[in-house]
Amino acid sequence: MVELKEWITGLKTEKPELKDFVTKLEGFISDTGFSASKFENAVAIGLQKKEEEVRKTFIADAED
Repeated sequence: MVELKEWITGLKTEKPELKDFVTKLEGFISDTGFSASKFENAVAIGLQKKEEEVRKTFIADAED
């Protein structure tokens, strides 16, 4: 997977506007490839956090 890591490094240089996004994705790439299950788990956790934030906002608005 050296080629993938090299491509990612090059992409950050060629497309600086994607650097932050690509850097976050690097945590899911290892020598064996892209860890889809690890990525899916991180997305699920992120969605749960956002749902909780929205829920708290609705509750606060309903109480006002």
